[in-house]
Amino acid sequence: MIRAVVSLVCGVLVASALSAVSAATAAEAKPDAAKKENCIKACNECMRACRECLVGCDCPTCEKHCLTCIETCRTCVALLEFDSPLADEMCKVCEEACEECRKECEKCGDMPCCKKCAEACRKCHDACEAMAH
Repeated sequence: MIRAVVSLVCGVLVASALSAVSAATAAEAKPDAAKKENCIKACNECMRACRECLVGCDCPTCEKHCLTCIETCRTCVALLEFDSPLADEMCKVCEEACEECRKECEKCGDMPCCKKCAEACRKCHDACEAMAH
């Protein structure tokens, strides 16, 4: 009888310990909610600035980078919103697209739309970098 009680108690303790480890692992795997929201917000702002840049700038190279950035940010937001396991990888791609767009828009000189776009791309790059690493 004592042996059965000891076995039961040990089983409960082991199950509790495994449950605690599982919960801790799940918490570690879930992205920081504040980082996630910041990344989504930065991506949305970047898409908006890139759209404005498309309308205001006539540089074909800038246009190509802005279109790439818009689509990359759009996909990043979608994957983050439903907690896709590929969200971190997409954040890395978005980080790269934003960096390339920022560099290209900075080459346009004093165009206000390009300055705004470059700044939004920088912020999005930083938010995606924080999310992915």
